[in-house]
Amino acid sequence: MASEPGELPLLSAAALVVLNEQAVKLRAELLALHGELARAQHQLGTQQSSRLVAANEKLVVAAMQAESIAETAVSDLDALARSSQYDALTETPNRRLMRDRLDSAIVMARRRSAHLAVIFVDVDRFKEINDTQGHAVGDAVLQRVARQLKLVLRDSDTVSRHGGDEFLALLSEVRQASDAALIAGKMLAGLAVPHPQGDQLCGVSVSMGIAVYPEDGDDAETLIGHADAAMYRAKKQGGGRFEFHQPAHFASGHAPLSGTCALLAPPPHEQRRVGGLVAVCAERRRGERRQGRVAERRRHPEGTRS
Repeated sequence: MASEPGELPLLSAAALVVLNEQAVKLRAELLALHGELARAQHQLGTQQSSRLVAANEKLVVAAMQAESIAETAVSDLDALARSSQYDALTETPNRRLMRDRLDSAIVMARRRSAHLAVIFVDVDRFKEINDTQGHAVGDAVLQRVARQLKLVLRDSDTVSRHGGDEFLALLSEVRQASDAALIAGKMLAGLAVPHPQGDQLCGVSVSMGIAVYPEDGDDAETLIGHADAAMYRAKKQGGGRFEFHQPAHFASGHAPLSGTCALLAPPPHEQRRVGGLVAVCAERRRGERRQGRVAERRRHPEGTRS
């Protein structure tokens, strides 16, 4: 059935109105969706940002903890390395480190055709000190000996605790035996100076043996053994002195072949107020020289010398 003229435009106008309303509605829904999407994206971004901040904070904390652990590990490793090379009581190189330094010094001396000296030091009557005054005083004596020996030596030299009450001193380069004798004499004199020891004021007496490279040996073991033997000779003579391994080798030297110094806590009548035990040491040496001159005059009275 054919539509009446004029009806189609009316229907088309109504449809357009409906379609327009639907379009407006759709546009509103689309805008709403855009808004929800924007809000969703913002919320997601905020959450992600918060998560990133939290993760970064954890990373920073973990890095700081790792750095702290690494520093502690390095410190512990250094302490372990030091404890394996140094004596805990005296803070001097132990036997192993001293042996390494002595081996190196021998190689250098051989290359330069130079001399070096090893001084073996033993504290006189140390067991008596421990037994009568206690181990704390004994430890203090060992620490004092170590400090005094280091005070006399050069930076290039080494003092080590060899074990118990024994020490080794390495003089890395000496021109002649008299250099070692001079150093040993300074050690004796320094240790003889009165110092608080428990409830007393005492000096420390030590016995020393000296071996010189290359005359007394060309390796570490031989030099240490010969210095040890010389030390025992000094101890058998009463202690408080030093002896060379082979005195005959240095008979033409300018230093005495052996030296003596004050013993631990000498009798009061032997002490002088000025100079303390060092004065005792000097007085004893002067007495020895006077005795030597008297003996020489007795052997060669006047008028009989050739």
